[in-house]
Amino acid sequence: MADVKAKKKLQEFVQKTNQKFSSDQIMGVYKNSEKYSFEKQSSILKQLFKPYTPDFDKYQSQFENDIKKSKKTSYDAFVSFLNNITLNNTKPQIPAKPSLSIEETVRAKNDFESPVLCSTRVEGSQKQQETVSLSEIKERLAQVTQQGSRQGQQSVRSSSTFLRQSFNSSSASMNSKKVIPTSPMSHSSIASWNFSFNDDPVLPVMRMPKPIIGLPSTAQERAVISELLSTLIGINGSLIVPKMKTTSIDIRDEFSTPNHLNDNRICVVEFELNEQIQESIRDMLGDILPLANFYFQIQNFIEMSRAPDSGQVLQALSEAMSKLITDYYGTIAQLEAMHIKEELNLHKLLFYLRPIIQTMETLTKVCHVLQVNNVRGGNVLTKLHDNIALYSGDKSSQEILIYLTQKASEPYMEILKLWIFKGVIQDPKMEFLIEDTEKDCQESEKNENYFDNFWDKRYMIRHEKIPRFLEKQANIILRTGKYLNVVRECGKRVVFTHSQTSLRFSHTDEQNYVNIINDAYTFASKALLELIMNDNDLMGHLLSVKRYFLLHQGDFVVQFMDACEGELLNNVDDVIPMRLENLLELTLRLSSAKHDKYQDDLLTMLLPFDICTQMSKIIKSDMGVDVDSEIDDTSTLKGIECFTFGYTVHWPLSIVLNHMTISKYQLIFRQLFYCKHVENYLCRVWIANTNAKKFDHSTSELYRTAFTLRQRMMNAIQNLEYYMMIEVIEPVWHIFMQQLAKAKNIDDVLIFHEDFLDHCLKNCMLTYPDLLKRIISVCNSCISFCQFIETSIDEGNIMTFSQKVAEYDETFTTNVVRLLDAVTEIAETDNSEKFFSLCNRINFNHYYTSHLNLRRK
Repeated sequence: MADVKAKKKLQEFVQKTNQKFSSDQIMGVYKNSEKYSFEKQSSILKQLFKPYTPDFDKYQSQFENDIKKSKKTSYDAFVSFLNNITLNNTKPQIPAKPSLSIEETVRAKNDFESPVLCSTRVEGSQKQQETVSLSEIKERLAQVTQQGSRQGQQSVRSSSTFLRQSFNSSSASMNSKKVIPTSPMSHSSIASWNFSFNDDPVLPVMRMPKPIIGLPSTAQERAVISELLSTLIGINGSLIVPKMKTTSIDIRDEFSTPNHLNDNRICVVEFELNEQIQESIRDMLGDILPLANFYFQIQNFIEMSRAPDSGQVLQALSEAMSKLITDYYGTIAQLEAMHIKEELNLHKLLFYLRPIIQTMETLTKVCHVLQVNNVRGGNVLTKLHDNIALYSGDKSSQEILIYLTQKASEPYMEILKLWIFKGVIQDPKMEFLIEDTEKDCQESEKNENYFDNFWDKRYMIRHEKIPRFLEKQANIILRTGKYLNVVRECGKRVVFTHSQTSLRFSHTDEQNYVNIINDAYTFASKALLELIMNDNDLMGHLLSVKRYFLLHQGDFVVQFMDACEGELLNNVDDVIPMRLENLLELTLRLSSAKHDKYQDDLLTMLLPFDICTQMSKIIKSDMGVDVDSEIDDTSTLKGIECFTFGYTVHWPLSIVLNHMTISKYQLIFRQLFYCKHVENYLCRVWIANTNAKKFDHSTSELYRTAFTLRQRMMNAIQNLEYYMMIEVIEPVWHIFMQQLAKAKNIDDVLIFHEDFLDHCLKNCMLTYPDLLKRIISVCNSCISFCQFIETSIDEGNIMTFSQKVAEYDETFTTNVVRLLDAVTEIAETDNSEKFFSLCNRINFNHYYTSHLNLRRK
C-alpha cells in the first residue's frame, strides 16, 4: 500500500515540477538498483528533489541510513523517502527557474536511463548556452531522447549490415515449421549499447565540447577519463569522436586459413581526438582506445547472432558473450567509482585495463573467424574447439574459449541427446551433423522405394557440421539414431535407461560424453537387432529365400519346372502371368515346401530383360546411373529367359532384404534356373534316344556321335550347377550363418549379408560380363542341339544328320573352350582357386586340353 501511495505522490510531483522524466522512469532507477551505484542513486535524488524541497539534507540522510544501516533495498528506501517529504511538504516550493546548468541537465537525463545507442552531446558556443532557457532545453532533450534512440538503433543496424549479410547469405532457404526454443536473452537491452554514427541536425548545440585548452593537466586528464569511460561502453563523446569504417582483415595468424571465396571485410571504429587534448594524454589514449574498438565489434557480432535465422549455436554463443560483456560493464563501473573519488588517472586506468584488453581482443578474434568463414551450427563449435589448444600459453584466453565452446555447444548437445536417446531430429536451422532427407514425407507417401532408400539415403552426415570433438563418433551417432528411428517406425516404444543423463561438452573430460554416446549406441543396436532377428524372424526369411532362390528345395524346383516349362518356352509377351501364379501355388502345396510358413511371400515375375541386361543394370545402378528410364525390347525373348521369383518383404525386414538385395538373389536364381532348364531338356533328349533302338545297326551308328555329344553337354551343365550350388553357395552360406550368430548390430548383419551375396555373384561368374555371356552361349548351344535331335527323330531324316551333329559338336566345343580359356585367365589374375576347380570339373579327362593349347597358340 505504501508503494502505491508513494507512486501516486511521485506522479503529482513530476507533473507539478514539469519534469520530462516519467514516474515509471524514476521508479525504475531504484527498482533496478544493481545498475546504479549508491553514489549515483543519491546524486539522482539530489538533482530531482533538492531544488524543490526544504530540509532536503535531512531526508537524504534518512534515505542513506535506510540503505546502509537498516539494510533496506533502494526501492523501499525511496518509497519511505517519498512518503516522508510528501507528508511534511504537501505543497513543494517550486522556484520559477532552477539554477541547473546545461551539463547538469544532460547528466540528469543520462542518470535516469540505461545507456542508449545514441548519446548526443551539446554543441555550440558558450554564448548560445547562456541564452537557452531551461524549458527549451528540456523540450529539446525529450526530442533528442526519442529521436536519438531511433537513430541509435538505425546506426547499429547500418553498422552491422555487412555482418548480417555475410552470415545470412547461406541461410536464405532455411525455413522450418518446428522451432526449438532457445535460452532466454536476459541481456537484450545491454546488447543495444553501441556507438551511434548518424548526424543529428536537431541539437547541434549539444555537441560542442566544453573547452579544455585552458585547464591544468590534471583537470584535463580528469575530463578525458570521464568521457573515456563512456566511450569504452559505446557512448558517443565530444572529446573522443568515433568514426566507423570498413576494412579487410587477414586471419591466417589468428584461427584459420582464409578462403578466397569469403568476404574478409569487417566494420571497425576509429576515434578522432579533440585537438585541445595534450600530447601525453593522446599517447595514453592510443593504448586504451583499441578496447573500445573491440567492444564495438563484439557488440555488433552479438546483435547479428541474435537474429532468428542465425541458428541456435550462434545465439547461445552470443548469450555467453553477453555475459562476458556484463562482467566488462561491472569493471567499468568500478573504475568510474574510483574516478568519482578522484583515485584514478590514465596510468592506473591502463594498468587495470590491460588484462581486459587482452580478453576483449580474444573475443574479437573469435568474432572475426566466425564472420569471415561464414559458419553455423557444428562448424562454429569446430572453429572454437580448434583454437583452444592455440592458447595453451595464455590461460586466461584459453579459459574464455573453453567457456564459449561449452555455452555454444549446449543447444547442439541437446539436439544430439534427442537423436541418440530417441532417434528424433529437431534441427530447424540445419545445424546438426545428421540430415533427415525425408523429414517432410507423409505417411501416405511411404512406398516401396521409401523403405528401400530408408537405410542408405534417409539419414546422411553433413560433414561440415561435425564439431571437431565429435568427429570420431560421427558414424556411431548416425547409426544410433537410425536404429532408434527404425524401432519407432515399427511402433515399438524403447526408452534408454540413462536418457536423463546430462550430455555436455568438456575440454578436460571428453571421455565422459564419448562414453554416453557409446552406451546409447550399444542400447540402440541391441534393441533393433532383437526387433529384426527375433520379433520379425529374419533367419526364417533368409532360409525361405535360400529355399527358392538358391534352389535348396530340390523337389519343388523339379515339380515347378515340369509344370511351367511349356508356358515359359513361349515368347515372353505371350506368357500369361496369372497362369504362372496358379502353377506356383499348386506346386508349393504339392511339394515339401508346403511346410514353409513364408511360402505366401513368394511370387512369380517376368522381367523385360535377360540376365545379362539385369546384371548390367545393377552395375550401372551402383555407379549412380539412372536405369529406370531405359526401354527394353522383349520381342525376341522367351519366357524362360525372363522368368524369376519375387519375394514380398515387409518393414523393417526390408532393411536387410531390400530391392537391391532381392535383385542379386534373382540374378543367382536366373542362372541356376536356366542351367536346370538346359539339364532338363538334355534329359528329355536322352529319353527320346530310346527311339533309336528301332533303327537298324548301320543307322544306330549314326546316332552314336550325337549321344556322345549329348553326354558331354550334360557333363558340362551338371558340373557347372554343382560348382555354383555346392562349391560356391553352400560353403559361403554356412559362413554367413556363423557370422549372423555373432552379429552385434544390424550394420554387421547388412555387411555379412552383402559379403555373402557379393561372394556368390563373383564366384558364380555373374560379375564378369564376358564370362556370363560365354556361359549363356554354352547353354544355348545345348538347347539348339536338343531341338535338332527332337526334330530329326520325329522326321526320321538321316541324310544330313552326321553333318549337323558335327556342326553342333564344333559349336559346343568352341563355346566350352572359350569359357575355359576365359575362366583360366581370370583365375590366374585373381588367384581364385574356385575358378580352377570349375575348369578341372568340366575338363576332368583333359578332353579340351588340346583345343585350349591350340587356341592359345
